[in-house]
Amino acid sequence: MARNVWARVAAAAVVSVLVAGCGGAEEEPAGTVSSSASASEAAASASVSGGGGLEPLTKAELTKALLEQGDLADYQVQDLAAPEAGAAPANTDGELCAAVASMLLFATSAEPVAVAGRTVSPTAGDSLGTGTSLVLQSYQEADAEQGMADLQASVVGCPDGFELSDDLKASAVKSLDAPDVGDEAVAFRLSGGVLGADTPTAYTVVRSGSTLAIFFAVNLIKPKTVAVPDEVVAAQIGKLEKVAG
Repeated sequence: MARNVWARVAAAAVVSVLVAGCGGAEEEPAGTVSSSASASEAAASASVSGGGGLEPLTKAELTKALLEQGDLADYQVQDLAAPEAGAAPANTDGELCAAVASMLLFATSAEPVAVAGRTVSPTAGDSLGTGTSLVLQSYQEADAEQGMADLQASVVGCPDGFELSDDLKASAVKSLDAPDVGDEAVAFRLSGGVLGADTPTAYTVVRSGSTLAIFFAVNLIKPKTVAVPDEVVAAQIGKLEKVAG
């Protein structure tokens, strides 16, 4: 049952970026993402960072930090909506693959304090055909650091792919050059993916303080070389860091 729910979550994310890549969705004012972390919003405002780490950003702060229409030239910015679900399933064919597999669900091993997201699609330029979903997740700082360490090890240690279920699997994981932004970053491309689709997908994950920014992209024009557009990552991390201070 839980896997079926997460399959729908992952499929919804893919559909969102496919539509964005085609430029087929009507433009709406950018809002906030509905996610499993919405139940933690109250905890965000009351949370106290453990061990002297950075305070996690609240849902309101994450929303303020998100890209909005007009922030990025030649891009359309829209809401990213996802159904609520529980914790991501961590069981895969190998323990090293768990962190990279969880990226199909915009998830890490820790529960985020708050989540907010957008979908962005180019209206002109070299990135035409690439739809990108981005999700900001705030954590206790130690959890954010551990999430990145786990993901970096997983990308290197899981080159032959993974299988969460018949609907959630990848045949290969390829490391890509990570952008020089935030405190640390990792980028990779998956072959295979969600609900039997064989379109490659690309991910870039950036840690800035106690916040993780997860970017997910599909390119319908050049699917085999898909990558998250650098300008999207730079604009989003720049705005996040201004809000976080």
